[in-house]
Amino acid sequence: MKQDETHANSDLIALPGIRSHRALLPDRFLPLDELDVSSPHENLRAFGFDGAWIGDDIHALALKAGQGALDAAGLKAEEIGALLCGGALPSAHLRQSEKPGDTGLLGMFCYQASWLQDALGLERAFISGVAQQGCAGMFSALRQARALLMAEPDLEHVLCVGADAFPQGAMREVLYNVVSDAACAVVVSRENLRYRWLAHHQISKGWYWDVPTRQSEIIAAYFPTAAMTVRRVLAKADLKAGDVDLVIPTGVNAASWPILLRLCGIPEDRLFIPRQRFGHTIAADSFLMLEQARATGVLRPGQRVLLFAYGFGSSWSAIILEITDLI
Repeated sequence: MKQDETHANSDLIALPGIRSHRALLPDRFLPLDELDVSSPHENLRAFGFDGAWIGDDIHALALKAGQGALDAAGLKAEEIGALLCGGALPSAHLRQSEKPGDTGLLGMFCYQASWLQDALGLERAFISGVAQQGCAGMFSALRQARALLMAEPDLEHVLCVGADAFPQGAMREVLYNVVSDAACAVVVSRENLRYRWLAHHQISKGWYWDVPTRQSEIIAAYFPTAAMTVRRVLAKADLKAGDVDLVIPTGVNAASWPILLRLCGIPEDRLFIPRQRFGHTIAADSFLMLEQARATGVLRPGQRVLLFAYGFGSSWSAIILEITDLI
């Protein structure tokens, strides 16, 4: 029996799931005309991109998201037993030293997770980072948080934080996607869950590690592997495609999602259509969308929700959650 992946079983209520989440965009929005992009603007608009949100301090945004997730969970900082940082970019795991001038090699050891633990007052938490999975890294952080809670009975709550920002003035288009800065945070717990965890599946293909060289092959492999990932996560959850009530997309090319749903046999009307599009934010997409779905009353108890993300590396990752009465 796939005990940890079976839904609607009252015996499993104590298994870890998602208690709260918070996702934030920076305050500054720049339209396409003011961004460095390579594709024609009309093409990018057709893909759902009008511009990008640009942040000046991604660490401050990560701190705000982390505190927001704690507040939404009704938890105090000292109740968090572990902090996992799941940013995709190498720079997301480092914070600049406060020492003026050249810090030399020591400056390479100023980690974001350490600073965040201190800034949030997570005195009882141990810290770690989850990296090298691109935009799928946050899903892996949640998976590892859940595994920690199942393996260590004394651990009660894990905070996962993902925050990514491109350098100021950087090109904002990646493989026909316009990228915004953003941060998200998720509390994984055993109790007071808003989202029960039904299943997760990830397919990683290291052959695609060289993104600049193999970008055409990555594009060719994207849909077949994405569909395979979704089919396998459905099998783990003992669900059929038609059992999925809602698909939470990421912010990547909006035209790609109906194609993926057709390949998976999921009715296209199950795709969540956001009121606000924000581009692709790397780690935070799924939780920005989930917050919109919740705020607009789309989420209802008992719904089975599919989340999917692809990350350079290459990893295809899918999660199925069940909405609880606490939504």
